[in-house]
Amino acid sequence: MLLLLCSTGIVLANQMDDELDIAENFMHTNTQSAIAKLNSVLARQDQLSMLQKSRLYMLISVKHIYLAEYAAADEALDIALTFNPPEDIITRIYLYRVTTSIGLKDYKRAFTLLETNLARIDNYQDNSIKIATYNRLLNVYLELEAYDEMLRISQLALNLNQGENPKNQCYSMLYYAVANLRTKQFDLASNLFTDTEQYCSGHGFPLIAVMSTKGQAIVAYETSLYDKAESLLLSALADYQKFKFEVEINEIHSYLGMTYFYLDRFEDAEHYANKVNDKPIAPNNLLVKKRANETLSLVAGKRGQFDKAYQYQVVANALSLQILNEQKVKENAYQMARFDSVEKNRENNSLMQDHELLMQQKDLFMKDKSSSIMFSTLLVGVSVGLLLLLISAWVQRNQFMKQAQRDGLTGIYNRRTGQELAENEFIQTQTIDEPFSVLLMDLDLFKNINDQFGHATGDWALKKFTSVIEVLLRPNDIFTRMGGEEFAIFMPKQDINVATDFAERLRAEVEAINTRFSGHDFTITVSCGISCADKHDLSLDPLIHRADLALYRAKHNGRNCVVCYNESMK
Repeated sequence: MLLLLCSTGIVLANQMDDELDIAENFMHTNTQSAIAKLNSVLARQDQLSMLQKSRLYMLISVKHIYLAEYAAADEALDIALTFNPPEDIITRIYLYRVTTSIGLKDYKRAFTLLETNLARIDNYQDNSIKIATYNRLLNVYLELEAYDEMLRISQLALNLNQGENPKNQCYSMLYYAVANLRTKQFDLASNLFTDTEQYCSGHGFPLIAVMSTKGQAIVAYETSLYDKAESLLLSALADYQKFKFEVEINEIHSYLGMTYFYLDRFEDAEHYANKVNDKPIAPNNLLVKKRANETLSLVAGKRGQFDKAYQYQVVANALSLQILNEQKVKENAYQMARFDSVEKNRENNSLMQDHELLMQQKDLFMKDKSSSIMFSTLLVGVSVGLLLLLISAWVQRNQFMKQAQRDGLTGIYNRRTGQELAENEFIQTQTIDEPFSVLLMDLDLFKNINDQFGHATGDWALKKFTSVIEVLLRPNDIFTRMGGEEFAIFMPKQDINVATDFAERLRAEVEAINTRFSGHDFTITVSCGISCADKHDLSLDPLIHRADLALYRAKHNGRNCVVCYNESMK
């Protein structure tokens, strides 16, 4: 009888493990099935072991993450920790806590947790657990857009695994390919995705193989091979639909919309873009909805429906701004977390050095009290050294703060800093009733430069453009990169006539840029929209909006021109 009870308990434990495994597998492909399975196990949680309860609440937190319920996910992770899980589960829980921190926009906490987890992983003796944990960490780095870290960790995981565990090998290969795609190493990424698809198909991991097919499709799209991109996207879509993987299906639809636009198949482009645009706005679909609205704007423009094109572009710009702001917050948190880590190490080293010096000083003092003059001199030297160390740390902190205010490519103000400075200037000019002008600029057909000559040439064009304009600026002008190829110059105390003359001179200088130094021969032109403050304006937003309408009219008028806002553009 006792033997029967023991065997029944073992069977029940194995059954619960199997159900938790099924729920975890469903979590990545069919969220509704995963939720149903978790609810079924939750109703029988009194039959679970401590380890199984910890896994259950960890998976419940993953469910909340997929539903963008980050506070609830954090609470579920707290419960999971109360069941004293083993080290590998604790590490997974803390990695998911990084994801909840990202969702709650507490990026500093996210990076701090990452540092803690890296130290925890390095202490593992079992390589298979270490590699699997690295792969989960890679997904977190992908969410944080820390692509250089992705490259480093994925290479580390591949070197440790050496093909020994096929599942870990598949995930590491996929993340390594994705990291190269996101850092725009397109040729290498294409080869890596192809190798990953073949390896994972042959080892029984079809979902990762599908993800690799999608990766090849994105590379083809980014390199303007639209026929190839269409074929690969449709193949990936058919396979994702078998898994009911909605997040991936939405991304495929958004890329198909853009691909069909560039293939001049506008009805197909509109069809797939609308599939995405009909979805509600959520944190996990901002980018695909931005891409869908851009597609619909381009299609409407081709059909001459300029009002609709503008409306779609306004939505796309709003989503783009939201995405850009998220990226900037992440970048700033990443830099500050790294700075804090460096500062802590420096402080620890300084304390150790101070301790050693004090011990030496005490020894000298005990040996010969008559050496007090030497001791005093040494103490002064230590104080000066500490003072220099503090000054060095202060200078470095200021450098980090300056980097956080500047655009990484061009060196001019980023959008957040530029608009804050301009807003302050605007308030002062309104107070003393002086003019204030806004000049919005957009490099014409900039995507064609990237598509035809590569992103390195596009970066050269952006840096050359900013260097030409910086020479023309007045001391009070605030030159800002608003995002992508869009720039702004905020001009305190300058009226519409001065701004127009300046814009015309700027436009001519840009058109005269000699591009042969980039290694290619092409023309750079710029469209400009101008607005000036009136007494009813309470902030910069109405001025920027009016300048944006004028910029849109400049593009509609054939580009490479300057347009001032007037009431007919409302």
